[in-house]
Amino acid sequence: MLRRNRPSLILQHIHKPNPGKALIILPLLLISIQSCYNDPNFLGNNLIPEEDIYAVKTDTLFEVSAYSIKTDTILATSGYLGYYNSEIFGSTKGSFVGRYLPTTSTEGFGGPTAKPDSLFFYLKTSSYYGDTLISLAIRLHEITDTAVVWNPTSSLVDLEGKYNPNPLASGSYRGSQVLKIAIDTTFARSLMDSSALANPKEFYTKFKGLYLTCDDLDGFGGVAYYLSTSETYFRLYYHYTKVIDGKDSTISTNKAFTFNSYRFFQYLHDPSKATPSLAVQHLNDTLYQDTVFYVQGMGGVYGKISLDDIAQWKDSVPVAINRAELVIGRVIPQTVTSDSSLSQLLLYYKDNGVWAGVIPDQISQTTGGVNSNGKLRLYNNDYSIVITSHLQRILNGEISDKNLYVFPNKTSTFAYSVLQTGNSSRKIKLKLTYTKIR
Repeated sequence: MLRRNRPSLILQHIHKPNPGKALIILPLLLISIQSCYNDPNFLGNNLIPEEDIYAVKTDTLFEVSAYSIKTDTILATSGYLGYYNSEIFGSTKGSFVGRYLPTTSTEGFGGPTAKPDSLFFYLKTSSYYGDTLISLAIRLHEITDTAVVWNPTSSLVDLEGKYNPNPLASGSYRGSQVLKIAIDTTFARSLMDSSALANPKEFYTKFKGLYLTCDDLDGFGGVAYYLSTSETYFRLYYHYTKVIDGKDSTISTNKAFTFNSYRFFQYLHDPSKATPSLAVQHLNDTLYQDTVFYVQGMGGVYGKISLDDIAQWKDSVPVAINRAELVIGRVIPQTVTSDSSLSQLLLYYKDNGVWAGVIPDQISQTTGGVNSNGKLRLYNNDYSIVITSHLQRILNGEISDKNLYVFPNKTSTFAYSVLQTGNSSRKIKLKLTYTKIR
């Protein structure tokens, strides 16, 4: 629901003064203008023809509604392997799915004398979230459904029934930088297929992919590691016999099987494991506005902010937006785990029912990437997001969806934010500086 106090008129339409009063009125007018418009953001007013200006005013009491929505789908190609249980959101498990392939070769493995010596799976992580003193039980499974990796649709899909439940290998990971897991030579022998080695399509038909996951952990907290996919691979050590100078010689060598671009991370959420008194309430309920809404990474929960009432207000009077700023207060919940807040919020939008991306106000015109708009302001414990351009497009009828969708600045992050709504004691606000046009 939008509420707005009647704004005070700062500058009324000015009629041309008569010459006798000009010297008296002009200094007063200059003082008035200087005191009202010392904000550099008002410079956009210069673009409006003087005869069309009726009034410029600032209203800080626009209030908007916000709700918590469950994420339907994401597709993350980089991310975490691990398990973490939050008192607020419940558990999140990160797993890796990918296709592996050796360097294509017509030379094969050295002929019929080739035999495997050993096969290892190597895993390297670059960072972590949680407690590295916790031991993580890791399992490798063979994918049995080709479509899982060939045509991934979402990181939030359960792969039950699409992989071999019997692990190909398993190991324990506890904060070390590199994990090396030995794999049975029976599987190593099956990899030594010279025909498949020369034909990637044949190789993928035989070896559909790998599912790298972990066991659940007890209690709250946990640990997850950011996986370096470029340094996650199989290495097969083998030997074969070759005649050199008329004598049989044993050649020992190896091949690496790396994960190419056909890969993604799976994130499974179980909100039932949260503490009931702290858990997310009124999820997907846009009829009742709670006092807080939530933004979570890993495809968990995002926020929906409704601007419908702003658009209805604009219909009553034509305006040009000079500046629009959303101010969203942060709540710091008391939990037993040292969870961290998001450093930045990103606002996405839809048009004609289709996700259209991040609002232009948060995109750098220089680099094309995300700018600093929407960063957490620790001194004020809130997020300030300028939405001037996007709001003007809504008011002009260029965008049909009058909502903003609040997400973390990174898809794969365990950080989150609990935020205040229009029903909080410290309400989410939309600050507007606008010009009323005749």
